[in-house]
Amino acid sequence: MHAVGLDKVLVRKILEHAVQYTWKIQQIGLLMLRLDEQREFALHVWAPERCTGVPPIHDHPYDFVSRIIAGELTNARYVEDPSGVKYLRERYKPSNEESRTMDYVQLVPEVVETFKEGDEYAQAADELHASHQLPGTVTIIRRAFRDVGELTVCRLEEDPWVSGASRPATSAEVKEITTQTLTWF
Repeated sequence: MHAVGLDKVLVRKILEHAVQYTWKIQQIGLLMLRLDEQREFALHVWAPERCTGVPPIHDHPYDFVSRIIAGELTNARYVEDPSGVKYLRERYKPSNEESRTMDYVQLVPEVVETFKEGDEYAQAADELHASHQLPGTVTIIRRAFRDVGELTVCRLEEDPWVSGASRPATSAEVKEITTQTLTWF
């Protein structure tokens, strides 16, 4: 059996019994289930309609490889360019996103790629990116945490701050999001 086919079967079983697991949710419209104690592997179920505001351009405290199990994801990697769009850049220590320094930066998308079921993509911790998913898209991410001094979020000045912090998901949130997601299976 192809690896993605096996992954899809296993993920479907998790989603069919989703309320039995401990999920986290983030303001970007991400429902997350850690798959191991070391936090290396996680299942991501995307509900972009739940994003409070516009998904920001951001980096991560880890390098990662993401495999699309179901659905579709578009990822744009950004670089600084004086002819780019002006963004409010906010930097903070990974342990304290409330204490942010702010300035402005001009960015352009350098690479924009769309990934579908079975595709994988990799990204370094310090690469700025924004991703957009079809509702119910499911990915498995493998993370390699790095010792980073600060994280970066870039947004248009009129857009609200979108926190990267997670909180426990309610059973109702888990059921609603995973029920929608099962239509991909």
